[in-house]
Amino acid sequence: CIFLTMSPTTTGCTITPKYTIHVVNKLPSPQLNLHCASKDNDLGYRTTSENYDFTWKFCESFWSNTLFFCSLAWKNNHVSFDVFKSKKSDECFDGTCYYEIWEDGIYFAGGNAPRILQKKYDWQQ
Repeated sequence: CIFLTMSPTTTGCTITPKYTIHVVNKLPSPQLNLHCASKDNDLGYRTTSENYDFTWKFCESFWSNTLFFCSLAWKNNHVSFDVFKSKKSDECFDGTCYYEIWEDGIYFAGGNAPRILQKKYDWQQ
């Protein structure tokens, strides 16, 4: 796991809520290519193998305008989507947004385990 903390303190957020995002590769070979970022924070390009959990933590903006997005590519498929948007932060109850990347699409669950995943996005070709 990779944890990126984008807050002024290591103990947590003092004024705004803290969120954790998981993007978990459940695809077989070949590897998944992903790039996640916000307006202010580029988390970089990654090539991930099966079961890799790309995870980061951040404090929501004081102005409630935080947006993180990811772009994924696998074989001839690609998709870009918002993984966190302040206006929909209630979907990430318990402060957790959890995504699993499968051959038939991208699944989402808010909150900690046990998770009930629902398909949220289809691959584009």
